[in-house]
Amino acid sequence: MNLLREEVGAVESIFGELAREEIRDLPIYVPGKPIDEVKRELGLTEIIKLASNENPWGPSPRAILAMREAVGDINRYPDAGAFTLKSALGESYGLSSDHLLLGNGSEEIVQMIAKAFFRPGEEILMGKPSFPRYETVTRLMGAIPREIALEEGYYPLRGLVSSITEKTRAIFICNPNNPTGTVLSEQDIRAFVEQVPSHILLIFDEAYIEFSEQSFSGLAFLDEPRPIIVLRTFSKAFGLAGIRLGYAIARPELTDALNRVREPFNSNAVALAGALAAWQDQGYLEEIIQKNSDERRYVTGHLLQLGARIYPTETNFIFAFFENSSSNLSQKLLERGIIVRPGAAFGYPAALRITFGTHEENEKFIHALGEIMEMDKV
Repeated sequence: MNLLREEVGAVESIFGELAREEIRDLPIYVPGKPIDEVKRELGLTEIIKLASNENPWGPSPRAILAMREAVGDINRYPDAGAFTLKSALGESYGLSSDHLLLGNGSEEIVQMIAKAFFRPGEEILMGKPSFPRYETVTRLMGAIPREIALEEGYYPLRGLVSSITEKTRAIFICNPNNPTGTVLSEQDIRAFVEQVPSHILLIFDEAYIEFSEQSFSGLAFLDEPRPIIVLRTFSKAFGLAGIRLGYAIARPELTDALNRVREPFNSNAVALAGALAAWQDQGYLEEIIQKNSDERRYVTGHLLQLGARIYPTETNFIFAFFENSSSNLSQKLLERGIIVRPGAAFGYPAALRITFGTHEENEKFIHALGEIMEMDKV
């Protein structure tokens, strides 16, 4: 017991003497439960993971082949400038490659943005709930996060505008929003941007935009005389979450600043090869988008039949409320080998965030959920 007290005291001493004050209360990111962990804990052999907004069909076969081939040169450092991939992206967007910056997932780019542009005491506006790393990187730099509650599940554009002060340095706009899946209209986004002073940095996080049939991109403002950064990723629609590769699109003066805080060789050779092949296989991407759209309709329809209240989603997941259920649904599903994300993590204890799986996975999920809710009535 005395040894335990000494260990606790040592940790407290580190925070008191060595660690920066800004990190003392930083939350540690909690991902969805890994499949192997659930197998070990519950002694199950079959697990369906619908918790982390992953692509259940996986990446393009061309990407898999390209990554296998890249392993043959794994003893060499990757191209630090990512010339080939950035050139391919730039050609598709009609931009020069110096408009692009790569990151170890778009989350790393969120950190780069904070390091490059956020100063102590400045205010950074963001919706809540949304991607939790916005708050974390803001606090890391000694800036002040101003979290504005969503408006009926939608990103709070009106609340963000009314919260702007002289201290406001930047605004995060997650569209489509995670965890609610809702998407903002072109009209609302244009009206919002017009009301934001032109010196404020606008960061459009568009990780799920490929899935959306109506999402309007922040790229529309790239030529305006204001700082705009658009974030995209290969983790979701492209099915490459395991390689950790995201990218930013911005004017060269902004990417130049970000490159100054970028870690050397932050995109590995296997990731660069896989992402390039995936980008060049647009036909496969279209297949994935169609499959996701089909499963979105299937799951949405059945959740409504079960009495759930949902937010309209334009992503590969859905946020559903089960106010009439007395069960801990996420735990009951977990016991059956189905992993979903509890809404309590986002401040909604009666909700679940559910990733769309393959059709077979979705059928098993709906069947299990229906059985659990039926038992609730007994």
